[in-house]
Amino acid sequence: MSRVEEAFETFRQRLELSESERQDTIKRHTQVRACIRAAFGVDRDFLTGSYARHTKTKPLKDVDVFFVLDKSERWRRDKPPAEVLNAFLKQLGKEFGEENVKPGRRCATVKFDKKNPTADDAGKVLSIDCVPAFEHRDGYEIPDRDRGDWIKSDPEIHKEEATAKNAECEGGWVPAVKMLKAWNREAGKPLKPMFLVEVMAQKLIDPPFRSYPSEVRRFFAAATEGVMQDWADPAGLGPPVSDQMTPDMRRAASSLLRQAEQKAALAARLEAQGRSGEATALWRELMGKYFPGN
Repeated sequence: MSRVEEAFETFRQRLELSESERQDTIKRHTQVRACIRAAFGVDRDFLTGSYARHTKTKPLKDVDVFFVLDKSERWRRDKPPAEVLNAFLKQLGKEFGEENVKPGRRCATVKFDKKNPTADDAGKVLSIDCVPAFEHRDGYEIPDRDRGDWIKSDPEIHKEEATAKNAECEGGWVPAVKMLKAWNREAGKPLKPMFLVEVMAQKLIDPPFRSYPSEVRRFFAAATEGVMQDWADPAGLGPPVSDQMTPDMRRAASSLLRQAEQKAALAARLEAQGRSGEATALWRELMGKYFPGN
């Protein structure tokens, strides 16, 4: 294993959640689930999103909990989607404080440790997103505040596809997605939402999986043009995952991806020349603070 590959392996390990982070997550989402269940008829609730798909990175923002409401709450489906989201916000505000909850596009968010921020948020669950849902013959319907409508979704299909892709890539896909999300955060989140990184990686990373540096570089190269197109919901139910990306945002993201690919190519040349220390330093510039330095 080369020095750069060793650095990527350390990077992979650093992006893994620690046991204390897992326990904190359990504590937080258990509190939130109990709060919602105390005021709403809930048929079942479960973890979704990148945490459930094992593609969540540090810090632990936006851990998603999906609440499937029962028949007693069905009347809410006939109301504007903002109403059920606001009802969730009101209930969460009673438990966690109004100053610690905020409306999301498709969720109500509880923020933790807002009053006591630290320089490094690693090791802490910073927020939990609560998503109301109703069962539908095609999966589920969830409220979309921005669209003013209920949209179809099925996070269980998302999870199945992520699991299958990771198996095809012999376990390399999930860590690579975490690395790409770390880059996206370091670059100022040009790809929005963060789920878009994962959806693009479904198509742009294919077996055989070579190595983390080569697959990350290949993603940058392919995504430079790929970001200009629409990216559909993997479940084939909801609106495009890329629907937040305006033309200007796509052009800006494409430029940043091109720069990232150029820097990754330079790192590869430096490594081939035996200048592994310089290559590692360049990768750290790209990937952020969790990537090891010299």
